[in-house]
Amino acid sequence: MKIIIALLLSLFALSSCVKEVEYSGDELEARSLKAWIKKNRPELVGNYQEKGGYYVDVLNWGDSEATATSENDFGGKPIMEQDTCWVFYNFTGYDLDGNVCATRNEMVARLQATYSDRTHYVPYGNYCGKEEYYAIVEGSYLASRNKIKLSEEYVASKSDICKSTELMLRKGSKVRLYLSSTIGYGSSGSSTEGGYEGQYALDANVPMILDMEVVRVVKNPSDNELEMVNAVVKQSNENSEQVAWHQVENTEEKEEGETDGDNDTESSTDTEDTEGDKKEPKYYEGIYYSTNFTPTDKFAHLAYVRPDIEGLGNPYTDSKRFANMAEFDSKLWKILNEKFADKIAETSNEDAKEIGDDNSAMIWYVGRFLDGFIFDTNIKEVKELAYNESDAGSALTYSVSSNKDEYISAWAHCIPKLRYGRWGAIITTSGYAYGSTGVSASTSTSGGSYNAGYNALANLYNYYSMMGSAYYNPYSYYNYYNYYGGYNNYYDYEETTSTIETEIAPYTPLVFYVFVEPTETVDE
Repeated sequence: MKIIIALLLSLFALSSCVKEVEYSGDELEARSLKAWIKKNRPELVGNYQEKGGYYVDVLNWGDSEATATSENDFGGKPIMEQDTCWVFYNFTGYDLDGNVCATRNEMVARLQATYSDRTHYVPYGNYCGKEEYYAIVEGSYLASRNKIKLSEEYVASKSDICKSTELMLRKGSKVRLYLSSTIGYGSSGSSTEGGYEGQYALDANVPMILDMEVVRVVKNPSDNELEMVNAVVKQSNENSEQVAWHQVENTEEKEEGETDGDNDTESSTDTEDTEGDKKEPKYYEGIYYSTNFTPTDKFAHLAYVRPDIEGLGNPYTDSKRFANMAEFDSKLWKILNEKFADKIAETSNEDAKEIGDDNSAMIWYVGRFLDGFIFDTNIKEVKELAYNESDAGSALTYSVSSNKDEYISAWAHCIPKLRYGRWGAIITTSGYAYGSTGVSASTSTSGGSYNAGYNALANLYNYYSMMGSAYYNPYSYYNYYNYYGGYNNYYDYEETTSTIETEIAPYTPLVFYVFVEPTETVDE
């Protein structure tokens, strides 16, 4: 008996010396993700990536034979082999139950009932050079800048897609990443807005699934957008009877004694200084204006240049309301012509007075991306066309002296060149607009309050009456007056409305159609 007691005491002493293992929150999450993969996607266990601690499923290997569309384009070269590059990604994020928490895919947004006519569903451009920096989730950067290791068993099972046990992402590559929150949305969870939301937000500090597709890889986004703008200008000027676009002269850098020259983009007109030497005028690169613009298809306008996201349809083609961009433009031109026909100046375009730097003007505008998407307008009828909204519009009073710091610098350079009572247009790179930061998409809501009467039984009756209605609409107004003992009771629910501010991604060129009211005002 003594021997047994001694053994028990010794075992107790040994067990009391065993240290309890403690895991950090990140370690617990990593272990949980690993357990989930083993249970739900066991074929991916061998596709664990040491750097970042995530798992990979390959959906498309990528196009190694893709040719470069310009000197600024990497074509099908691997992302990780480039010292500096920008990658245009399409992505959709999910929680581990498959609920969408963020997407830039229009079809996914429609299926999730989060689609918005104000949202520009296009890939996001993100820096992806050797120096670590990422504007979306870190996992996308790690997958792009490192060789993805795949197990031999996995490659054999997907031989129709996988070409080897090592994948380097490139144009056309599409992968599904299983990420811990440390390289996902972290301690904040998903906070996507502006129509890019999913049905559900992703909680903080939980794993996620990320579908990521590489659409294009470029060397420099500034060069990329300059190529697009110049392509539009060149095509327009070649196809128009008159010069469609004029380059804005940079008078600030003009050398002493140099005089103004012609702004015609077809050729650089020499100017002569006081000594008789000929000098070429200096121009702002990537910004143009047109005083010959008319809202008809006869004007060689955008041509819908979109090389940064090639392969995707035009933004209104699949909108269910327009068959194609030609139909959309036809309706747009009709609206603009009918609305401003009575305000067109009777004088010729050349005789109409320029706004100049010292005057103000009341302007109406339509802002578009180069693929034709309308991101902003103050014209009521255009809002109805593009967004299916009925918000009222009003003319914007603009002057260089008072408003140049409130709006993009392209306006300060170009609007003074436009003429009272005439149409004009502006096309610009982001250098004179929203630059490398862009404008984040946002969603704001209003309404949603309710007011119930003070009699509880009458309120309960109103509630069940509403729920039992064959035409039940949670946003309808129900008011049952003088029911139940003469009390004035009602159930009132105001509709919750969401307002979307369209994202303007970094390094995005813009075009504006501008009508200037014939009334001339002078700044005081």
